[in-house]
Amino acid sequence: MLYTFVEFVIPVITLSWLIILLFRIFSYFKIDKLKLKTETLSQPLISIIIPARNESSNIKRCLQSIKNQSYSNYEVIIVDDNSTDDTYEITKKFCQNDDRFSIVKINHDNPDWVGKNYACHKGYKKSNGSILLFIDADTEHHSNSVLSSFSYMQQNNLDVLTTLPQLICPDFWGKLILPILISMINIVYSPLFLNSKHTPIAYLIGAFILIKKQTYDSIGGHESVKSSFVEDKSLGELVKNSGFNLRLVRSNSLVSTYSNVGYSNNLDAIQRATSTSFIELNFIIGLFSIFFAFIGLVFPYLLLIFVNSFNLFYSILIFFTISFMAMSYLIEFTDIRHSKFYILFQPFTNFILFLNIIISVFKIYSNSKFVWRDRAYTKK
Repeated sequence: MLYTFVEFVIPVITLSWLIILLFRIFSYFKIDKLKLKTETLSQPLISIIIPARNESSNIKRCLQSIKNQSYSNYEVIIVDDNSTDDTYEITKKFCQNDDRFSIVKINHDNPDWVGKNYACHKGYKKSNGSILLFIDADTEHHSNSVLSSFSYMQQNNLDVLTTLPQLICPDFWGKLILPILISMINIVYSPLFLNSKHTPIAYLIGAFILIKKQTYDSIGGHESVKSSFVEDKSLGELVKNSGFNLRLVRSNSLVSTYSNVGYSNNLDAIQRATSTSFIELNFIIGLFSIFFAFIGLVFPYLLLIFVNSFNLFYSILIFFTISFMAMSYLIEFTDIRHSKFYILFQPFTNFILFLNIIISVFKIYSNSKFVWRDRAYTKK
């Protein structure tokens, strides 16, 4: 009985991963890349809002890259979100040398708000521009990133533009864990579906959100998603459901983001991302998601152990499946600045992702805490 089930499942998995691979290749060429621009139709004031919590290792690099922007008409509002390191001191010193930069300090967590929502809201309240740009403190920007992204927004008549930044992983665990997470997000929540007006899938990339202030006000801004653990997904859904023009593009190295450092921080990132997927809808659906994650991510590698037990046809299908999985995963490395050698760790990274899907499901339905940026949250 089990052998019959396995023989049935193998061709299904092979076909599924072939379809995923072909779709990923198609998506890769269909999603626009930001092109380097040197001028725009106009230059309204852009308010760049940077929430920062314990970002002493990243904040100066981020601010310097913004200071070097070719787009001239901007202001920068950094919101220190109750940091316990030197983030505030570093930022305050930087702001003293450039009057376009200002800092707001939050000294206590607001119990009615989750994550960085309150910091983004405070920055918005201080803004004067007709265009808002929310960026993360762990990002770095090419000198033409603001000009190029705003030019793209103008030319395509967009209300919101969000970019997929190039990922830089400073440590081993980031290199190992984050690419598979991004790969799964791009499979389940394809940018093609996000950019289509005919699908409900929507999200924003928190590292870079360029939005008209009028649009931001219309959806209620971060205040409307203040209880959302993954606010960029919730904001994207509000934007799309309200009928505004939203588009995700690849940053083409104009925007880079640095991953969290350390094993536990990267696991927190996985659990944060998976906690906002369809597994929230129903516990039974959560269990099915665990089953399909096992079949799609782990099972093909287990089959390699028993490949000699199958006839030639099924053995070939197993090897094709592994190849399709690897090629699909390899696409991710075009936007990740580290060695493609890490593709060899895919069996291990798939297993880590699978385990953390299990953990996320049971954390949600046991009302256990998720940790992100040194803060603990429950999903209910």
